Amino acid sequence: MLDVASLCSELVQIRSENPPGYTDEVIAFLQDICTQIGIETEIIQKGQKHNLLSKKRRNNLLLCGHVDVVPALDDDWVYPPFSGRIDESRVHGRGSTDMKGGCAALLCALEKVCNEGRDPDVDLAFVCDEEGNGDFGMEYLVKKGYLSPKSCLIAEPTPKLSPVVGEKGIVRLHVTFTGDAGHSSLHPVIGNSAIMQACSFLELCRKIHGMEWPHDPLVTEVIENTTNSLSTLLSISRNRAATILSHVSFNPGLISGGERINVIAQRCALDLDMRIPWGCDIQELIGMIRAGIPQSKVEVLESVAPTLSRPDRLCSLISEGIEQVYGQKALFGVTQAASDARHLREIGAEVVNYGPGDLSLLHAVNESVSIEMLQNCRDVYIHVLSHL
Repeated sequence: MLDVASLCSELVQIRSENPPGYTDEVIAFLQDICTQIGIETEIIQKGQKHNLLSKKRRNNLLLCGHVDVVPALDDDWVYPPFSGRIDESRVHGRGSTDMKGGCAALLCALEKVCNEGRDPDVDLAFVCDEEGNGDFGMEYLVKKGYLSPKSCLIAEPTPKLSPVVGEKGIVRLHVTFTGDAGHSSLHPVIGNSAIMQACSFLELCRKIHGMEWPHDPLVTEVIENTTNSLSTLLSISRNRAATILSHVSFNPGLISGGERINVIAQRCALDLDMRIPWGCDIQELIGMIRAGIPQSKVEVLESVAPTLSRPDRLCSLISEGIEQVYGQKALFGVTQAASDARHLREIGAEVVNYGPGDLSLLHAVNESVSIEMLQNCRDVYIHVLSHL
């Protein structure tokens, strides 16, 4: 019988950093585990980027996890990041929380249910390219028709009582500002600096961040449910946590500009990441930005609307499982971050993210996962699989 902590540890020890995003070794290992359980699988591959899918897909409930992880340097880790060390309470290493622990819990739950003689109406998908905007993971599999489930449980780390049913949208922009070159001694009395235009643009972004957007009662409810856990996680007030979830956030991630220190800048380029709340129309937002900087060139690199799954059968089963395991009611929430869920919601699937992990250690040095949480999530999954 599979042990969830040991399986998590073994997965952590198989390196699958993205970049470069090679998942051939970890997928081969998972295929062997699936064969032991009695599940036939197939590998969809592009070079060393591999995805593992159930061979005969029923397209009802999909159990899903990504197996690529963000990179980790050895510096400052108590234990080496790919040691998979197990102590009395935790499994340590890169990917233990995000999200090889969740993959381990899914497989252990599935083995338990299969060993009891059940044949749950589920498919499996362990995918690459979730970290780092790759081109051969979930988005590819959905667009090419490999996956079209009615519902999907993704084992992303979440608070133990807060399954995630929605996530903010994404807009990524590349903005080019053009000024007039001139002698630096004249500025700012005389001169048109591309860098100063970029600074003014960020003030426009601050104004957009302060705007409020209309949304329906379900959105209001799930944002309210999420506010407490997010404020605790980030050690901020509830009001600031609610602002993260309900307002447009923006981050100028990359900026470059100017020709010389003594020349008024003629060119400046800025890459901007924005996260879009429910109720905000993306096309109207982009139009507002273009109107605010009419002399600049705005290129849309990525545009994804916010998503939300209306609670249905899967939500009910997960809620029941949480109450059975923890003795407390589940409060469905949302997240400001992105996951593979958005690609499945685009085809109408009910998608819930729920899995083990410490969100404060996501992508962090000394990432680890609680063994108790691994076991509890496994038991929630067992409830779901036993009551389909």
